[in-house]
Amino acid sequence: MQVDGKLASGIRRAVRAGRLRRRHQLPFPGRILVSAGDQVTVGQIWCRGRLRSGVTLVDLPRMLRVQPSESRRMIAVNVGEIVDEGTLLAGTPGRMRTGKQWLAPSRGMLSEVSPRTGVAVFVRDVREIALYCRLAGEVVAVNPGDGMVVEGQGVAVAAALGAGGRAFGPLRMIESGDRPAPVDDGPTGAVLVTPDPLRAEWVRRAVEVRAAGVIAPSADDETLSQLALAPTIVGLPVPEDAPHTPPLPIVLTEGVGYRRMPRALQAVFRAAEGAVVAIVGSRRPGESEALLPPGPAAETVEALRREGLPVRVTTGPDAGVDGDLIGPASDVGRTSAGAPAECVLVRRSEGGTITVPLANLEALA
Repeated sequence: MQVDGKLASGIRRAVRAGRLRRRHQLPFPGRILVSAGDQVTVGQIWCRGRLRSGVTLVDLPRMLRVQPSESRRMIAVNVGEIVDEGTLLAGTPGRMRTGKQWLAPSRGMLSEVSPRTGVAVFVRDVREIALYCRLAGEVVAVNPGDGMVVEGQGVAVAAALGAGGRAFGPLRMIESGDRPAPVDDGPTGAVLVTPDPLRAEWVRRAVEVRAAGVIAPSADDETLSQLALAPTIVGLPVPEDAPHTPPLPIVLTEGVGYRRMPRALQAVFRAAEGAVVAIVGSRRPGESEALLPPGPAAETVEALRREGLPVRVTTGPDAGVDGDLIGPASDVGRTSAGAPAECVLVRRSEGGTITVPLANLEALA
C-alpha cells in the first residue's frame, strides 16, 4: 500500500539507503594514507599511527647527577625507538639497578629529551594502530591532522545505543534462539546479528567464536551493566567483575528494554548476509550505527517502501511497537502542551491498528 509522500516525508528515518557521506575522524596523531579522489573499500586502512596510554617526565640531570648539557650524551637508546620494560634508557652501562641508570618502566619509547634542561619524556605502552574505512566510495576531502570524508552508496541503520568502538566483517544472521557457532570468517571475524534481546552469556559466546562485533535490538539494564554498555544508568549497581568497556563493539537498534528487532530491520540485515559491513558502537548519542553495502540491502529497503512504509513507535505508551503506516487518522491528538498533533494509523505487526502522533514515529525503510 502506497503512503502519501508528503505524509511520509514528515517522519524521521532510522534507515537511509542511497548516497551516504561519512566523516572518518583522526582520534590520535597519525599518517593519512589516502588522498582526495581515491576510491576506498570497507575495511581498507586509511590511517596508521601510534596510540599512547601514559607519559612519564624524568629530570635526567638530577637522576644521573650530571649537568644538563651532559645528560643527552648518556642516552642509551634512539629517540622514538620502541623498547621493552627494563631496557636501559640513560646512564652508565654496567651493573644494573645503580643510582646512575634510568630503566624503561614499561614497554614504550623515549619520545623527547630537552637540550636545555635535560628533562626526558617517556611514553608508556605505545602501540601501532590502523584505522579502517567504514564506507566504500570516493574520498572527497582529506584534512591532515583531522581526518577524511568518504562519499558512496550504502545503507545506514541508526542504532539507539552502542559502545565498544568500530568493527567490520562479513555479516552473519543468528536466528532466534540460536547461539553463535564457530565459523571460519577470515582474519576479521564476523559481525553477528540477532533479532532477540541481548543476553550476557550470548555475548560471551560471541567472544569465544571471535566475532568482530554484535548487532542486537535491546538489552535490559542488568545486561547493559554487565557488558559495560550503559554504566551511567542511575541507581544501577555495577557488578565487581564487570568490564570497563564492552568485550567487543555492540550496537542496539532499540536500546534499553526487552524488545525484539522489528521485522523490517531483520529483512534489511538478512539481505546483507555474507556481505562485509561496518558498525560503530559509541556512547555519544546519535553516533552508533551499522553501515551495509548497496545491492540486496538497498533493494530490500525499496521493496519495503513499495509494500507499505514500515515504522516504529519511538515514544509514548506504544513505544517499541512496529508495523506499517496506513495513512492519516480521522481524529486529532494533543501534545502535552495542549496543541493539536497530527495523528496517523499504524497496522501493528502483531495484528490490529493503533493511532499514533506522527512525531512519535520513525521510518524503518
